Amino acid sequence: MDRVDEIRRALNGDVSASIDGTTGLESAVSGSDIVVDAIDGGTDSHREVVAETETMVEAETLMAVSDTSLSVTAVATGLRSPDRAVGLNLVDPPDGAVVEVVIAAQTTAATRDRVTDFVESLDASPVVVRDTPGFAALRLELATIAEAIRMVEDGVAGIRDIDRTFERGDSDRDGPLVRADRHGLETVLTALEDLSTRLDERFEPPALLRQKVEDGQRGAVAGKGFYVWENGVPTTGAEPDPDVPTRDSEPDLR
Repeated sequence: MDRVDEIRRALNGDVSASIDGTTGLESAVSGSDIVVDAIDGGTDSHREVVAETETMVEAETLMAVSDTSLSVTAVATGLRSPDRAVGLNLVDPPDGAVVEVVIAAQTTAATRDRVTDFVESLDASPVVVRDTPGFAALRLELATIAEAIRMVEDGVAGIRDIDRTFERGDSDRDGPLVRADRHGLETVLTALEDLSTRLDERFEPPALLRQKVEDGQRGAVAGKGFYVWENGVPTTGAEPDPDVPTRDSEPDLR
């Protein structure tokens, strides 16, 4: 029950939220319209969990997997009725304004429609994507971060100016280099390495990212990444922070 207590504390006593928990799997899933598997572990672990869970739920209960590193299609092979399988991934939690609905090779149109209706019932927007490595949101996020880092490497613009190009209008979304620091540069590096293996060289991690991780500049948690962080706030850009030269710039004699 510790996790339930943590969630309650995070809600600061919001009485509109009703949360309960149990340590028994069967009592947790009984009578559910949809079960979301969000355990830690690889494909085999998830496959075993959904297979066990399927024996405890009704025939019409949908089985969802929430893990951007997994193939939903591979997990669904453990089900007797794999047509009920789908992936569900929050984009930019905790607000959950957008939810990826991942369509596995076994997913039927009826399952897709029920899951998108479920997401909409939560006042969120469903984005239907095919079951491919990284799905949609993660691929776009990592591609944007990787290109922003390469722009730093190439001296295209300063760190803050690169991020400003993404901070337009009324959006409160941070730029890609701030987001990289918040994610943790080691986490970004691991994710890029995974996608470069499962997809192609487009996701090969930039050399600067590898160097920062090796140097212990792991982002906000370490106090330094692409920014210098103070009290959880990015202050100045960390080195290297390109200064775009002009015709009359002082020569760099280093």
